[in-house]
Amino acid sequence: MGTSAANHGPGQGAVFDPPWLDDIEIPSLGDGPSPDEKNSGDEDSDNGQPQPSPEPPEVAPRARFGSARRALGEFVRTGKEDVFRKAAGYYSRTGMGGARRAGNRMRTSARSGASVFGVLQAARERTDPDINGWVDSLKARNANAQEIADEIVKRTTPFGGSLDEVACQESMAKAMGDLLANNPDVDLFNLDDDDIWGLIKSFLGHEAFHRLFLDMDMEQVFKKSSLSPRESAERMNEMQAYLMAEISVQVEKLRPDASHSTPNPPQSILQNALRNTFTVYEGSI
Repeated sequence: MGTSAANHGPGQGAVFDPPWLDDIEIPSLGDGPSPDEKNSGDEDSDNGQPQPSPEPPEVAPRARFGSARRALGEFVRTGKEDVFRKAAGYYSRTGMGGARRAGNRMRTSARSGASVFGVLQAARERTDPDINGWVDSLKARNANAQEIADEIVKRTTPFGGSLDEVACQESMAKAMGDLLANNPDVDLFNLDDDDIWGLIKSFLGHEAFHRLFLDMDMEQVFKKSSLSPRESAERMNEMQAYLMAEISVQVEKLRPDASHSTPNPPQSILQNALRNTFTVYEGSI
């Protein structure tokens, strides 16, 4: 997951929660109206009255990820899980302005997770004519599992080229790859709810790791260590495993709430699972 140059992550003066995230569109069965649908009702909502000016976004402090990177450096040296939890806690509290902001920053991930649940559930139950036609066309050309997985990624993740959109696409592709690696004979159009939830947890784990990797400039932290490339890869795998395990716990806690609202989990449930994950990590500081 390396790059040719240092990233250094978002620094001083960057907003905690960039407003352009709300402009990212999910292709199908997202959680809520598209930006065009949202804007279509704005003219009627103010009753001709002037609207208050929005508050300026809060900007991040200087050296926002300093504590997180120092703890991460210690984890790289020691491999201790409790040290990683502290690094993630500092990332959330100081780097992102708290667990709520950290979870909200990943709302594109939550929307894609809700979308993939809706698409795969509709494909299984044949409840949506558009999804039915899409499934039938793939079956008619005898698409293999990998081709179907690629089409699911296109159907459920944003299609733009921003860092967040590309990361979302890659994370969903990795989650699909995990599913196929663990069960090569799986029928992707006939997954049960447990399988779909497992896919969502894997996807959110990849997304959370990507955010930490990018924001905390992990590549530079590892370059400064004395670890070999193999040891560095093992340490990164450990971090990702820790993240996925905690996210899985938090998703399972909120999973019953999904059955009380809609057939597929709304974005808010997945965002709350992410927020609760960072809340737990903040408790390790």
